[in-house]
Amino acid sequence: MTTIKATCPTCGEVALTPDDIELRVDQDRTEGSFYGFECPRCTAQVRKPADERVVRLLVSGGVPVLPVEDEPVRVKLSERFDHPRITHDDLLDFHQVLQDESWFERLLIDAA
Repeated sequence: MTTIKATCPTCGEVALTPDDIELRVDQDRTEGSFYGFECPRCTAQVRKPADERVVRLLVSGGVPVLPVEDEPVRVKLSERFDHPRITHDDLLDFHQVLQDESWFERLLIDAA
């Protein structure tokens, strides 16, 4: 199995296999290509730009190429939540619920 060395911003150099790396190549623009991986030490999601040289190296190491347009659409956290914001009173109420030993059962009943 091929070992590919990459750099995690937190851990430094890490060893990866081709299956650990996701390579996305933008056929229209070279600056749109990137590769990503989950750091095997700290589990951080790392994403780095991939110029033509990096793409060639990763492909020669056995990393499959995926088109950029197949990348899942990422939604900003603020766009995912369209309900009222949690207030200070909500937080205090929740804290009081957690003081009771049956808090989990109460949450299950309320959710049903």
